[in-house]
Amino acid sequence: MSQIDVPEIDREDLEERGIGADKTFDKVLEASVGRRHFLRGSAATAAATAALTAPGIFLTGKEAQAATLPLTFTSVAETKADKVTVPAGYEAHTLIRWGDPLFPGMAPFDPTKQSPADQAKRFGFNCDMVAVFPERFGAPAKIGRLPYPSYIMCVNHEYTSGPNMFENYSASENEALTEIEAHGVSVVNARILNGRWSYDVTSPYNRRITGTTPMRVTGPAAGHDKLKTPADPTGTLVLGTFNNCAGGFTPWGTYLAAEENFDQYFANRSKITDAKVALDHTDYTVGSGASGRKWENYVPRFDCAKPEGVNEPYRFGWMVEIDPYDPTSMPKKRTALGRFKHEGATIALTRGSNKVTAYSGCDTVFEYVYKFVSSGTYNPANRAANMDLLDAGTLYAARFNADGTGVWLPLDLNDPVSGPLLAASTYPDGTRRFQTQADVLINSRRAGDAVGATPMDRPEDLEATVDADFYGNGKMFIILTNNSSRQATSSTANVTSGSRAGAGRAVPAKADAANPRGPNRTGHIIEVTETGNDHAAKTFTWRIFLLAGDPAAAATAADNISLNGASTFTGDRFGSPDNVTFDTSGNMWIATDGTPSNYPFNDGIYAMPLSVTPGQPVPVKRFLSVPAGAECCGPLLSPDNTTFFIAVQHPGEDVSGLFSNSQSKWPDGDYPRPSVVTIRRTDGGRIGS
Repeated sequence: MSQIDVPEIDREDLEERGIGADKTFDKVLEASVGRRHFLRGSAATAAATAALTAPGIFLTGKEAQAATLPLTFTSVAETKADKVTVPAGYEAHTLIRWGDPLFPGMAPFDPTKQSPADQAKRFGFNCDMVAVFPERFGAPAKIGRLPYPSYIMCVNHEYTSGPNMFENYSASENEALTEIEAHGVSVVNARILNGRWSYDVTSPYNRRITGTTPMRVTGPAAGHDKLKTPADPTGTLVLGTFNNCAGGFTPWGTYLAAEENFDQYFANRSKITDAKVALDHTDYTVGSGASGRKWENYVPRFDCAKPEGVNEPYRFGWMVEIDPYDPTSMPKKRTALGRFKHEGATIALTRGSNKVTAYSGCDTVFEYVYKFVSSGTYNPANRAANMDLLDAGTLYAARFNADGTGVWLPLDLNDPVSGPLLAASTYPDGTRRFQTQADVLINSRRAGDAVGATPMDRPEDLEATVDADFYGNGKMFIILTNNSSRQATSSTANVTSGSRAGAGRAVPAKADAANPRGPNRTGHIIEVTETGNDHAAKTFTWRIFLLAGDPAAAATAADNISLNGASTFTGDRFGSPDNVTFDTSGNMWIATDGTPSNYPFNDGIYAMPLSVTPGQPVPVKRFLSVPAGAECCGPLLSPDNTTFFIAVQHPGEDVSGLFSNSQSKWPDGDYPRPSVVTIRRTDGGRIGS
């Protein structure tokens, strides 16, 4: 059989796993259905799947009200149980757990014998976003019901917690290096047979992307002096990705992994001698002293006091694009999407122009909402032509006006309005902060400051409602998790600490129209409508969709959910919304992260219809609860809406210890293991009914 041209480092990896290069996506594709058929499918298949599949939905006005199917399940009760609690008539099963092997011939996981090399071949720690790609189609939208359903599943691994990975954790070298390999992304073949999901260790698609995987830097900031290190004098080749929280997936069948709180891995900012570099890293809250994990003791690139580490933080905080169909491909850090603490990257296409829009939030209090609009256009008939669409375009930050209108402010030195504002941003010594457009992208936070974007209450997920081909209707929802530092509207104080302590940045702490509660301990959701229903538009309107909290709370309580005297939702109380997904029946499903900080029960999933008339309360139902100490991540519905995927992150995290963990021993009864879980109705029917 013929061989394809595989870079040597990737060929060795495949050979080590017993996989020939002829078994990669391109060759399997050529041998089966052909590239065009793979990407577009037959007309019959496209017609059959159009009504079944969507990463989101395409519903507006009366169409939405007519199409919405009721949520008839019985809400689960508030619980602190150490299990995944689901409604009557549903069942939950663990699909894959931390430490499970991804390749043939590996021994069962033994947490007392962990090593970096072993972890690099196993499912990583603290799973977050989940995405599934059809093995026989070229984009997540084109899945449908296959005769033998098989998918390529991508899962982020946000962070590690040594005390929950190792018994008697000591931050040793072996523990540190193992933690590095437990980060990143797992790519694994998953399939459903007779109503039960499993994964295949023999699949050629299986892959681990870790904190040491080589990655290419692309786009405007590639090669910038700030991205250069002794190990990479070109500024274009980075080892690894960290703190991958949420992300996204594209119409051309690639996976986007967002780098969020990367600052926590770096140490000794106070020892940097270049004042400008030190201030840049302060903007991203890199620690002034030792890090909590102590990686800097063993790997110089995590020590900002050393030549290997002083520029290393600039190389993180990007959006990483991965091709799940080609295990030999090198992940790419797309710098055109900006550098900040990315929570996600939701893709929406504009019908007619085929412009690609990517929405993302900087997940920190008093930070910004962003979107990227591509210069190029999506070509549904040519996958290869789309592979670099995220390398060129315009990055915007949002300003929310008090009258319910908004503006997308271009972070572009050449823009006639934003350009002079960006050029006027200076370091304390008076020199320009943004000499080039690459500088703007490297410090997108300061760029947002300069143009006057609106500081928000922890903007996490941004999700657009789109159809089966990723074309949107102009609707987008912003999930704002919480902000206990937000103050009452009467406050005259500025926020000068917390998110950017010591960086010389001060913003008003008082509540405003888009962030109406101070303090905001339970979060809220904003609905955005782009002008002309065009996701590439430069203006929009917005409204508060709901305020999270307790419908029974007193009017003066911090978790009161009323706005202008009217309740924003009814039903089950919840706090700290994090990520959302949509079903094909007109409902939104919310995963929470932090409900236990306000209420005596576990995080979970909450469902609600989108068809409620503005001004009327939204009915909310609790669909499931996750185990004790866990966060609920990665909500995803299968295309036919018969499976709900979630990632159970950090069960038992409130206490230290592995075997000795007293809070959780989920899922197997011996020690806590972050895991991906599938939820299905016992009769195989639609989720929600």
